[in-house]
Amino acid sequence: VGAWVQRARKGAPDIRDVETFGKTWMAWWRDINPPWRKAATPMPRTDGDWASLDLPGPNGFLNVLVCLKWWRERLDQESPAWREGVEDVLWVLKRMNG
Repeated sequence: VGAWVQRARKGAPDIRDVETFGKTWMAWWRDINPPWRKAATPMPRTDGDWASLDLPGPNGFLNVLVCLKWWRERLDQESPAWREGVEDVLWVLKRMNG
């Protein structure tokens, strides 16, 4: 995401190893989640304060969705890890907008 932002968000990154990209995305997703959520594996699906993820604008939640899109575009077929990421992001969005 950082490299993409530095390039003024032009074009998708060159993802040569989709498995590594997926693992990196999952680690990043965990890292940007609220502290109460990232303390456990798997991340708990309980309600709490979502302020750390409630970020509008070009540096906000849009980056999460764009990365999921890039990940899926590089997969030959849907992967369980990608599906897990999508389902978790969807769950979080529903809680944030609940």
